Order: sequence, then structure tokens, then C-alpha cells
Amino acid sequence: MKSTPIKKRNPKQETPSDLAELNHLWDRLENKGLLQTHKADLSFRIPGKGSFLLMHRSEGKKSKVETTEFLIDNPTSNLKGNSIREESFAVVRFHASLYSLRPDIGAIVWFRPVWSSLLATLDHPLPLVFDEQCRQLGAPVLKIPKRFDGSVEASSILLSGANAFLDEGGVVITSVTRDKAIYNCELIEKCSKAYLLAHSTGNPIQRIPWWVRFIAKSRLLKDETKASAAYARGETPTGFKAY
Repeated sequence: MKSTPIKKRNPKQETPSDLAELNHLWDRLENKGLLQTHKADLSFRIPGKGSFLLMHRSEGKKSKVETTEFLIDNPTSNLKGNSIREESFAVVRFHASLYSLRPDIGAIVWFRPVWSSLLATLDHPLPLVFDEQCRQLGAPVLKIPKRFDGSVEASSILLSGANAFLDEGGVVITSVTRDKAIYNCELIEKCSKAYLLAHSTGNPIQRIPWWVRFIAKSRLLKDETKASAAYARGETPTGFKAY
């Protein structure tokens, strides 16, 4: 079903620097060919405000990108009226609930890239077979659990610090900072392409050893703990390297 673009509201809440950075990140995704003409969302947490800035585009070449700021708590309070479809409410609830459940998350991307979207055709989740996949994404890529209203449901895989999920034909990427979320979008696409091509040969694919996975996940969780503390202070986390 085609979703309805989210209408822009409360423009005074948005700061020029936040809007400029959000547009810059969106352009980076488009320039890398990761968005195409599909439905896509990009949001990031605004430190110290208890809110997030969301860019949303529905399916199709003529769909316009709409930008809105929402509170993490009670995010749909400003979305009222018969002109707003339930799909729009669901998009907002999805992002808000992810930020609420994971205080370390600084940015969320929902998109439908060429290779990563094909992970849904496998009879198993994308396993941990690459070093940087372990370090940045943290877990096999599973379907993210959601409630009927579009909000994310707490689960062991989500709360364990994973940063890549499948969702209704698309892919969800998260990370502690805005830049790292963009890098993670590239990473999941590269890993998916390599794995799917290898898997198609029918030959065995070696997994990353458990002790490498353990070390990588420990470092990832350390980053996420640091980010959670920074956001709790109303600050933007710093000191993270892309890879």
C-alpha cells in the first residue's frame, strides 16, 4: 500500500544546522544509489530536546521528501485530521519507539537497497561472515518485531545492540551517530552482495570465529554505552571512527 507523505509541521522547532545536515545525509545516500525511487526514511535524534528529525518519502519518482520534527514521547500528537493516513502514523511511531527502546541510537535509516532487500528471500538470516559486519552491525540480520500500530517491539536481538534488521521488504539501519549510520548502510549492502553471490554457488561459507565475534561485539557495546551516556547529557557523541 502506498504511504502518505508526512506533512511538515512546527518548522520553528527545526534548526538550520540540523536541517542542513539531514539533507546532506539524504543526498549522500542518493548519490551512492541506495535510495533509488523507493520509499525511504532517514531520521536522527536531536540531543537535549527529546525529539528526532524525520525525512520521509513515499514510493514513486514524483514523491516529495517531507521533513518534520517529532517528540520521542507521544510523537503523533501533532498528526491529526482525516488527511493523515495510518501509514504516516506508523512511520512516526516506528522511529520514535526505536529511539525510546535504544537510547544509544543517534540515527535510523529505512530503505530498500538492491542487494540487502534480497536477504528476505533467504531461509536464514544473514550470518556474521565479515569482520566489519561483526564490529558495526553486531548480529545476524533478522526481521525487526513490530506491533500492529507500527511501533517496534522490544526483543532480545534489538536490545542486544544489533544495528541491522529486515522490515516489510526493506532494511533498517541504526547507529550511534549520523555519519556512522550512513556508513552502515553501505556496509550492509556490500556484505549482502558478497554473501548472496557466495551463497548462490552452493559452496560452504565460513563464519567468523566466536572469539572474534565476542571481541567485536564487546567493542560495539562499549561504543553504544558511551553514546547512551552522551545523549542522556544532551550531547552529541564524539570520538567514533567510521571503520
